[in-house]
Amino acid sequence: MSPAWAVDPQTRAAILDTVRPKAAKEAGQPVKIKVDRLNVDGGWAILSGELVGAGGKAVDWRRAKDCDPNLDKGLWAVLRQRGGAWRIEELFICTSEPRYWYLEQDVGLIWPCGVYAGMQTSENETLEQVCRRQQAAQTKKEKS
Repeated sequence: MSPAWAVDPQTRAAILDTVRPKAAKEAGQPVKIKVDRLNVDGGWAILSGELVGAGGKAVDWRRAKDCDPNLDKGLWAVLRQRGGAWRIEELFICTSEPRYWYLEQDVGLIWPCGVYAGMQTSENETLEQVCRRQQAAQTKKEKS
C-alpha cells in the first residue's frame, strides 16, 4: 500500500471530480479546488484546501449556503470509496478553522490513521501519530 501522501493522479482526479459539483452547488457558483492536503488510506480520503472561483476569480461568498462572508473559508471533505466510486461522507466549504483541530474531541479518530498524515495537533505530534498510538494501545489491551 502506498503512503497516504502519495495519492496517484487518477485517484486525485476522481476525488476532486466527486467533490467539485457538490461544493459548487453549496457555493452557488462554479468553483475550482485548491488542494492543501489530500490523504488517502484504506478506502477513505480527507481533502482540505480552499475554493477558487471559475477562471481564477474570487468566490462570491454571499451566494454560498450558510457561509459568513467575513470569516476565513476552508474546504474540508471526507470521502469513502465504495464499489469503485468515491462518495462524500462530510463536506464543509467555508470552515473558519481547520476541521481537524476538533476531530479528536468531536468524533474521535474513526478513520484509517493514514488520512490524518501531516495534520498537526501540537508542535511535536500529528493526528496520524495520535491515531497510531491509540491503535497500538487498543491492540495491546485486546491481547491482555
